[in-house]
Amino acid sequence: MNRHFHRCFASTSTMFFWALLLIAFTASYLSFQSFVESRSRYFTSSCGAIQWENQVRNSGQIHRSGGMSVLVTGAAGFVGSHVSLALKKRGDGVVGLDNFNNYYDPSLKKPRNSLLNSHRIFVVEGDLNDAKLLAKLFDTVAFTHVMHLAAQAGVRYAMENPNSYVQSNIAGLVTLLEACKSANPQPAVVWASSSSVYGLNEKIPFSEADRTDQPASLYAATKKAGEEITHTCNHIYGLSLQGYDFSRCTVLGEDRIWRIFRLREIFYKVN
Repeated sequence: MNRHFHRCFASTSTMFFWALLLIAFTASYLSFQSFVESRSRYFTSSCGAIQWENQVRNSGQIHRSGGMSVLVTGAAGFVGSHVSLALKKRGDGVVGLDNFNNYYDPSLKKPRNSLLNSHRIFVVEGDLNDAKLLAKLFDTVAFTHVMHLAAQAGVRYAMENPNSYVQSNIAGLVTLLEACKSANPQPAVVWASSSSVYGLNEKIPFSEADRTDQPASLYAATKKAGEEITHTCNHIYGLSLQGYDFSRCTVLGEDRIWRIFRLREIFYKVN
């Protein structure tokens, strides 16, 4: 009886030992697989980050003496794409930023993006309110200038989606200016206001001396707010800022010459 008990106990102990060994082996294997997968993800992510940084850095490289390195927001837009091409053509470094939203037909923006890529202009797809992305861009390239053309445009759409105007034209502007303030060196900023800030003013044509405190739309109000915000940032932080109101933009001829007819210039410039 005792001998049978010892044999059973030994058999049970052996099975228990092998079960523990199997569990330990399985756990080790799964842990190793998890480690390999995490390392693989890290390696892939790192390679992607390195490639992205190289694209940004190469796009922002200056190719003329005394040239500028410019971050163009709204680069896939009508004005933004032509500004980017003009700057690149004269040898300046250009990096674009655009969120490619569907307010304007994406079928218009995608070909512009392809055109910019063919001229070695890299357009980063991202949002103005992404402070980490902006910080990464300024860490990668020492931008001398920012051409801020990104905005939520349109008067009627503001009645349908007012938050998009606040997020883009006010919050996005503040996020961008914060990034510029923290950058070393601080870039000079040129940004687009709007002739809509003249609002209920009935005098035609508009004058720089006309009132701009009677906006007739939320879009106009956000652009007017932008003027006050940029003035404040210049006063407090010494940021060099130039604001423009565009009346109309046209493209002339096969050589795609672009012209901007401006109504008003708003200067908060540091000499």
